Parts: sequence; C-alpha cells; structure tokens
Amino acid sequence: MSKERLLTGQEVEHMSEAWLTKMAEEQSNFTHGVVRILPDGWLYPGTTPRFLNRIQSVKYRPDDVVVMTFPKSGTTWMQEILWTMLFNPNLDNPQATQPLLVRSTDISSDMMFDSVNIEDANPESLYATFKKMCPGKNVEDGIAIQCLDATPGQRVIKTHYPLDLMPPDLLDKTKVVYVARNPKDMVVSFYHFYKVLKVFNYKGSLEMFIKSFMNNELMYGPVWPHIKQAWQKRNHPNLHFVFYEDLKADTQGELQKLNQFLSTGLSEQQLKNVVQHTSFSSMKSRGDPIPDKSLYNKELHQSSGGFFRKGVTGDWKNHFSPELNQEMSKWIKDNIGDSGIHFKMD
Repeated sequence: MSKERLLTGQEVEHMSEAWLTKMAEEQSNFTHGVVRILPDGWLYPGTTPRFLNRIQSVKYRPDDVVVMTFPKSGTTWMQEILWTMLFNPNLDNPQATQPLLVRSTDISSDMMFDSVNIEDANPESLYATFKKMCPGKNVEDGIAIQCLDATPGQRVIKTHYPLDLMPPDLLDKTKVVYVARNPKDMVVSFYHFYKVLKVFNYKGSLEMFIKSFMNNELMYGPVWPHIKQAWQKRNHPNLHFVFYEDLKADTQGELQKLNQFLSTGLSEQQLKNVVQHTSFSSMKSRGDPIPDKSLYNKELHQSSGGFFRKGVTGDWKNHFSPELNQEMSKWIKDNIGDSGIHFKMD
C-alpha cells in the first residue's frame, strides 16, 4: 500500500486492490479507491486527501457556526435549528424555502462526489448552485468548498469530518456545535442511508452492516475517536456538545442553551417558533434537504420513508436480535471506558 501525508501531518494509506474487491461484495466502489487516514483510521473515498488539504486554507469568520457530527446523528436537524435561530427566528425569511444544502454548505461533501457524475445532476443540485455562485471555477477544486468561500456574511457550515482533520485553530476562530447520538439508533439510520444513496448502494444485511461498523470498515468511521475528540473539548468556550436524545426530550431547553452559547438573544416566542419550524413533522413536510433525486435509489428511498425516516429514539429495539444487542452493548461499554460519555438508549 502506498502512503502519503496530509498538511495536518496524518498519514494516508491507500487501500489495496484486494481490500477494494472485498468491499465491492457489499457496496459500490469509488472511482479513485479508498484511503484510511492514520493513526485514527478514518475511512474515506480516495479523493478526500486533496479536499482535506484545501479545507486547511478555508477562511473561517468569527460569526460562523460549524455543525460537526458523525453521519445520522441529527446533523440536518441541528443545521436547520441553527440556521433558523440565526436567520429566521420570526419565520419570515424568504430564503428559508431554499434547499438546506444551499443555505448551509457541507464542506465534507466534496469527497462523496467521487463516484457521481456531478454535471448530469438536476437543476436543484449543488452543482447548479456552484455554477451560479462560482462562474469559471474548477469543479475538481471542490464544489462545496468554493461555494462556502463565495457565501457572503455569517454562515452555518456542516461537516462530518472530525476535529483533528479540521484546521488546528478552528476553535480559536469560530463556534462549533457537536451532536452525538446513541450508536444503536445511529447505526440503524446509517444503514438505511447506506442502502438508499447510490454512491454506496449497500447490498448487505443490517447485521453485516453493524459488524462492519464495529470493525471500522465503513466510510466516515471510526465513530469513537470522532465523538471523543469533541467530548474532550466540551468545556472549550467555542464548542457546544449536544446529545441527540437530550434534544429530542427537551427541545426548548436545549435551544435555550444554544441561545446562550450563540449569544443570539432570542425571545421565548422566537425559540418556540424555532421549535415548531424544526420539528420532525414540519421538516418532513417541507421535503428532503437534498432535492437532487438522482443521488438516491428511488424505490428504496420511497419505501424507507425518504430522508426523514422516523426521527425517534429507541428505534434500534425494532431491529436488534438479543445476541446483536448484547454484542453491541459490550462494544459500546468497552469503547466508552472511563471517558464519562453517557448515552440514553431508550
């Protein structure tokens, strides 16, 4: 396996043909292969190092807010909450009708376009937005990254990259909201995500998926260093750590904490507006945050309930066998160790 290094110093390992062949038994391969970034072992499409290096030079603004999560941990919900708090607390901003991916750029998304023909995407796609915002720019330099640079004023920025792959001075420059979800619910949602998106086209069972998840053989993983890096910074004045389960149980209360963290000064009525506008039923009624249907397996997307599938806690109980639950419970306990992290599983 050939190796290289990122600007941040981490080692990049290009996965072997034998590894890629084995992966192809369960899911689609990426055009440029797959890399593992050491020492934590992050697994990403082969184009990722180029974009990670470009992200190091992104100019963050003091009033930017970064939403950081492992996938399927409440990312979209938190993006909409933050955008509404900052730009639409009275629910009268006409820009709220724009797709969320346009209003809140995902700077970790460029790597996922590796196996997708971007230029064939529909008019509502991020590529169409890129053409409008960045005329004459090169797609290979990153659609999302360049759209972010072209976005004026305050921004709500999404990333699935962990803290150690972001600029080292990120927390010195801007605020980060990190959302963590109990791994049992998260992995069920992640499984449906993997099956529905054409870029993955996952063909295995849920049990196979969970085994791969626990063995750090899925894109975006491993999950534990992702969560722990943010947890270790939870007392930093520019990082706010939120558990998905707490947000579901007391949305108003968690928004009050965000109101203080962001210094937004919203009234009780404005916070109620945000709660109502960002409820699961309200967001689902407005449609998918990614309107480009060419990215989905249409039949699976419809049968699974769309992007907003259930939005509940404890759904894992409907999918886990007693044996699988016991195995994953031990895995969670072993990885949490003495970190102080506590997930609510019900």
